Amino acid sequence: MKKKSIIICSTIVIILIIAIIALVAITKNSNKSEYNNTENNNIDNTDNNMNINVVDNIYTEVDKNQISYQDDATIEDLKKDYGKTGDSSIYEIQTEYDGRKTLNVKDDVRYQVAFSGMIKKSAPTYSELDEICSNNEPKQNGIWIEVNSRDKLKEYFNNTNIFKSKYEIDENGYLKITESIEQNENDKKIEEKINGDQKYILSVSSECYIVDDITGEILNYSFEDMDKYQTYDYFKSQEKMIIFLTENKEGQLAPEDIMQSVLDLI
Repeated sequence: MKKKSIIICSTIVIILIIAIIALVAITKNSNKSEYNNTENNNIDNTDNNMNINVVDNIYTEVDKNQISYQDDATIEDLKKDYGKTGDSSIYEIQTEYDGRKTLNVKDDVRYQVAFSGMIKKSAPTYSELDEICSNNEPKQNGIWIEVNSRDKLKEYFNNTNIFKSKYEIDENGYLKITESIEQNENDKKIEEKINGDQKYILSVSSECYIVDDITGEILNYSFEDMDKYQTYDYFKSQEKMIIFLTENKEGQLAPEDIMQSVLDLI
């Protein structure tokens, strides 16, 4: 009986020892696994950071070496960089917010082309621009109406419900107010522009002449054919602006909507 008790106690002790050894082994493996995972994560993060840094460095180097980011870049340099082939005299360099240099057709060139095309009724040449503008551009500030557009615009100013004043176009083509007993905000804005220090030229024509930014070619552009709901196109240079109002060939736009959009522009 005593011998039997000793055997039972020994068996229990052995079982406990085995259990303790197993528990210790499991704990070590768990800790090792966590360590390995942590190390792997650290390695992965390090690799990712290295990759990001490499990409950033490459991007920075690319930016530094791009002609468009060089302070001394010339028009000829940028023409080659952007693939533009127009005459260098029509372009000017502009600087974007991030320091990048862009090459754009001068606003004054766009304005002269649009005005000359309006007067000539066909595509002007660059050699004609100065002469056409000098001989035909209205000298005074205010609102000047192109000769073939005067009847239509007089109708718009007097027969739409967005104005209260009465308007006339004088012999020189300038818009004038003949009666202003009841003025609304639109009338006040027009009066301000008539008496202001800027020049506005209005023409009812869906076709205008533009400069192709890449080739420098002067092209006939019909904005109404591109978008029949576009109410106008315009060209601005310093204190003067030409606004081409849609001809509204299909009558899809109300005259009030066309004139209101012009008021919002100016």
